[in-house]
Amino acid sequence: MRRLLEPARLDPLVLAALALAAACVLVAGLQHARLYHRGYAEVQIVGALFFLNAIGSTAVVLTLILRRAWLFVLGALSVCVPSLVSIAISHSSSGFLGFREGGYDADAMIIVVAEVAAVLLALAGGGAAAAAARARSHA
Repeated sequence: MRRLLEPARLDPLVLAALALAAACVLVAGLQHARLYHRGYAEVQIVGALFFLNAIGSTAVVLTLILRRAWLFVLGALSVCVPSLVSIAISHSSSGFLGFREGGYDADAMIIVVAEVAAVLLALAGGGAAAAAARARSHA
């Protein structure tokens, strides 16, 4: 647990991957905030989740700015994966919490692409950071 809270000294390549992941998290969060203000605020429960996604995305990006790489990776996964699942469910015939989307418009695609990229980049950066930490401990 202590390692999660310590500032990390990252290899430049790992930092680049995590910074790109942070940019993707921020894009998705900003898109959620934009959609919240464009009418989703009126949607019961789901509207609040859009707002919370925007706040959570900002908080996750701040963890990387504060050099808490492991918290960033966990946070990015914790925000993006449930969001992607929710989007998929809301576009299905059953809907999500009583809300159903008709199709994937440009706004939804921006979120999906940004969040998939964020997950992949966070996993790659986290994996590379873990490998580097293991190599340092064995040296």
